[in-house]
Amino acid sequence: MVSLRRLTAEDWALLRDVRLLALSSDPRAFGSFFDREKDYGEDEWRRWLTGEDSAVFGFFDDAGAIAGMTGIALREDDRMYGVAKLWGSWLRADVRGRGYAAELYRARIDWARQHPLVQTIVVSHRESNAASMKANQKHGFIYTHRKAHVWPDGAEEDQLFYELRVK
Repeated sequence: MVSLRRLTAEDWALLRDVRLLALSSDPRAFGSFFDREKDYGEDEWRRWLTGEDSAVFGFFDDAGAIAGMTGIALREDDRMYGVAKLWGSWLRADVRGRGYAAELYRARIDWARQHPLVQTIVVSHRESNAASMKANQKHGFIYTHRKAHVWPDGAEEDQLFYELRVK
């Protein structure tokens, strides 16, 4: 049975493994890249999993192996305005297309609704990422604007932004 749970600092190696797999297998989906993160140490990965203003969720397949991840964090620059950002969503290719992305969205939206400061969630993606657009709109996110962007792989493609009010 598949499952989704919030990762803790003790899960740092799981986060490292799934994040590096995501960055190496689908580099166009992220605002970072494998060579930047491959040498992060244990302390860096643990830092991603601590604190009350962010959450990273691990998605586990039928065999209990980590098969995906997703994150949400209160943005430091917008903390006083209660803006959280979705980031890092990825599912292994063999578990895609089964509706599991909805669980990733629900977990992050629920976390935001329970957080005392979060008022709005924002998310963005490459213009060509139709799957991301479909998923965020399915969960009530509204398109707000676009911005020219140069991605880590060197591609120039607009970044589309959306938001969802949660309180």
